[in-house]
Amino acid sequence: MKAEDQNPKQRATNATPAFVRRAWAFIRHSSFVIRHSPLLFSAISGLLCIAPTHAADPAGPKSIPIAKIKHAGPVDFEREILPILNRNCLACHNQTKAKGALILETPQTILKGGDGGAAVVPKKPAESLLLKAAAHLDPEMIMPPADNKVAASALTPEELGLVQLWIEQGAKGEVRPVAPIVWRPLPSGLNAIYAVALTRDGQFAACGRGNQIFIYHLPTGKLAARMSDPQLQKSSNAGAAHRDTINSLAFSPDGGVLASGGYRDVKLWRRAKPATKFKLPAGLDLLATSSDAKWIATVTTNGELKLLDAGGKVVKSVAPPGARISSLKFVPGSRQLAVARGNTIQLMSVPSLGTNGAVQLPDEIAALACLGTNQFAAAGADGAIRLLRAATNGGALAIEKEFLSPTPIKFLEASPAGTNLLLAGSADGSVRGWDIVTGKAIFVVSHDGGLVAVALRPDGKVFATAGGNSAKLWRIGATNPVAELKGDGAAAFLVADRERELTFAKSEVDFRQAALQTAETNRVKAATRQQKAADTNAALAKILGEKREALTNALTAQRAAEQALDELGPEIKKLTEAIQSAEKESTNATALAKAAKADKDKAAKLTAEAEEKSMTLTNARAALEKVPAEDRKKHQETAEKVTAATKTVKDAEKAVEKAAPPQSFAEHELALAAAAVKKSESTLSEAKTALVGTETALTQASNTLNTAKQALANPERAVRAVAFSADGSKLITAGDDGVARVWHGDTGAAIASLPTSAAIKRVALLGETVVCSGANGGAGIDPAADWTLERTLGNSSSISPLADRVNALRFTPDGQQLLTGGGEPTRGGEIKLWRVKDGALVRDFPNVHSDSVLALDISADGKLIASGAADRMARTVELGTGKILKTFEGHTHHVMGIAWKRDGRTLITTGADNVAKVWDATTGERKKNLEGFGKEVTAAAFIGVSDEVVLVSADGQVALLKDKGDKVRAFAGAGEFVNAVAASADGRIVLGGGADGVLRAWDGKGGKLLAEFPPR
Repeated sequence: MKAEDQNPKQRATNATPAFVRRAWAFIRHSSFVIRHSPLLFSAISGLLCIAPTHAADPAGPKSIPIAKIKHAGPVDFEREILPILNRNCLACHNQTKAKGALILETPQTILKGGDGGAAVVPKKPAESLLLKAAAHLDPEMIMPPADNKVAASALTPEELGLVQLWIEQGAKGEVRPVAPIVWRPLPSGLNAIYAVALTRDGQFAACGRGNQIFIYHLPTGKLAARMSDPQLQKSSNAGAAHRDTINSLAFSPDGGVLASGGYRDVKLWRRAKPATKFKLPAGLDLLATSSDAKWIATVTTNGELKLLDAGGKVVKSVAPPGARISSLKFVPGSRQLAVARGNTIQLMSVPSLGTNGAVQLPDEIAALACLGTNQFAAAGADGAIRLLRAATNGGALAIEKEFLSPTPIKFLEASPAGTNLLLAGSADGSVRGWDIVTGKAIFVVSHDGGLVAVALRPDGKVFATAGGNSAKLWRIGATNPVAELKGDGAAAFLVADRERELTFAKSEVDFRQAALQTAETNRVKAATRQQKAADTNAALAKILGEKREALTNALTAQRAAEQALDELGPEIKKLTEAIQSAEKESTNATALAKAAKADKDKAAKLTAEAEEKSMTLTNARAALEKVPAEDRKKHQETAEKVTAATKTVKDAEKAVEKAAPPQSFAEHELALAAAAVKKSESTLSEAKTALVGTETALTQASNTLNTAKQALANPERAVRAVAFSADGSKLITAGDDGVARVWHGDTGAAIASLPTSAAIKRVALLGETVVCSGANGGAGIDPAADWTLERTLGNSSSISPLADRVNALRFTPDGQQLLTGGGEPTRGGEIKLWRVKDGALVRDFPNVHSDSVLALDISADGKLIASGAADRMARTVELGTGKILKTFEGHTHHVMGIAWKRDGRTLITTGADNVAKVWDATTGERKKNLEGFGKEVTAAAFIGVSDEVVLVSADGQVALLKDKGDKVRAFAGAGEFVNAVAASADGRIVLGGGADGVLRAWDGKGGKLLAEFPPR
């Protein structure tokens, strides 16, 4: 078609450049413009002179052919059309996120349409926008867009054909209500670990395997708890904590609550504090427990023997027959109690306390030990150690052997493991190990400060002594103790933690002081710049003012000269102008005549005209000559003055034009300098405020440390008792401060503290129950600290406030609130803040991410959230307001992990693009790429207040690096595809778990693998 045959709109469209048409397409399909500003939409339409529809761009995308579909019966929307839309359209056109206000979830919402009207016209496919956009029939409305971020694909010809047939049939159908989800038990072999958590003190480690949660006690290397939701036991496999896989875990700062994230729900599990199972009366002296954890034997201060059951109830009492009971021990492997009274040893049956056998020794018995079911050792006041054996059928005990100790013995301990070792302790602090076969002492050690208690580990390899303000742990045969156990382990950790915080506070003060110095320097520079700019501006302004004044004076002189000229009258001026005009015409005519010599006729004509013009000039001059000479002279002088004044004005104007730009530049520089001064003063003020804050924090950290040190020093009172657990993994110490303390039975590492109400003289273990007694009473304390389900946030149904899997969890620093991160894949990210005490939703953070949130962290001051998501973005958000502060772009794949450095100024992100990135959180600029990973870098964890960070990846790497990129060490043996990592505050424990289901703990300082916990 020719241009002249086109209508005006067609001509306008074809004359419009392609880039303008593309801009128009963007505007035409912008839901924001259409929905919120129809006037703006119309105005832009008019400005661009483009019709609502126009010819296709020849270079644009090609349409997709629509296949002819043979289909028996009506097309079922829910079964056939909805799956197509779900794969390629619903990510952007759903009830939650409806671009252009268009929802494509049901036939009803499709017919309702969006900002552009109905998406489908029943029985008219050619008029249906849905089909036109999907088939790319309109090059300006291509759906799904080629550069979409949800991996949606263009519909195939067959899919388009099915959609067309559905429209031809009337676009009918319905989406039936979603049936309740029928959950099936997860396969028992599903053991991959996707989440781990570690308490700050490194005591407890948690991991999720499938839908089960396991908590391990790292000091003892034992399984401490296995979470179980009672509501799931009938419908899921045994021990299930969630219906679906555990995707995230987090311990509260105090380690008392564990949060676990599953599908559409979060569960809060609370660790019970040590519980008192029973009370013991006052006035108790001796204490013993049976190896089968069923019986407790006590002796009162008045000599009464009492037998109690595992609940602390008195079953039998025996009144004192006379002599004081000096020692009593349950016989391992039998239901007998050995009692030393005066110089007699009795074997008493349990629970009747009837006598099965007895023996009298030459001297009063000071201590008693059981070497086995029928063999015993007794130490007398005469220093002799006697070995005795009871007849297998009961009856009297017979002395088999005896040997002499160089010092009086107060304590005897033997191992039921049959090691032939007898441990004897004396009041002077010496402890000897005797070989009962040879009767010789094989080693001797000394507990300085006297000895009040001795305990031998059941395996006979380690023993403990108590005296003064401490207990000591020894290995058999060694001359130096493994560890000295004193004070409170939790308090010791707190002191170390406060020392780290004090170190950090000092570094922050140094940083803020340097920042203040820089700010002061910059303020001085800005002030100097301002002064210089002001001086320059003043000088140039003065020059410009002088130039402008000169111009003003020149203009005044020019006007005066012109006025004087005007006052001489118009006659001379007219005559002068006539002469000037005649001179010009005469000169031109003469030149033309000379140029036309070749053409005689023309030359003659022009010569005549030139002569005529010359005559006019002569006449004009003659007319001027008639004017008096004096008037002519005056006129000439005045005219010359006008000419001179005009030149002066032009020169002055040039001078002003030349002086104006430098002065304008100087004025602009002055404004910039003033702004710089204002900014530098603001920065200086902020730096001063920050320094004051850090100095206050330093003072507080110092005071807190002093308080912690005082608390650590206060419990250092006399230790009176020691006892090992039946498996030897734990050692209990107790004394005058009324606290039973649990230590690692091999290393002496502090585990727990169990406060009681009175000073403790004796301690024993009844299974896991710690039994304490003293002059003012005692108790049986259960230190197991069971975990129970306290609360569930959301639920696994379709009406949960949590849209999909909860991929990330973080407690606020005060432990009062919990952040959850997740969201439905491709449809939007979800970040919510919950109150822990009642499960109430505190705040929702909408529109932070356009895809599932995979990682969360909270700054140490509790003010900022950092999040990473499948949309390849990381962002920081104010916790209190929900305001997005910074966006960190650079990852080319999912952001899988994120972690704050303690100072809150550095952020690290890890990605599925095989790289970790270190960012300046205050500016949003990337500081460093941490590379060298063969697969996805899945998670990160900073170590306490340091600049060290642990990174884990899908190629099995667990690496400790500086945030500047220096590699510190690698942790070997991680297995394949490590998904999660955690580290203790002191960096001594690094925890990792992955696809093989093995939870591993490493020594963070040396890199040694400390423990492996495989699936059970």
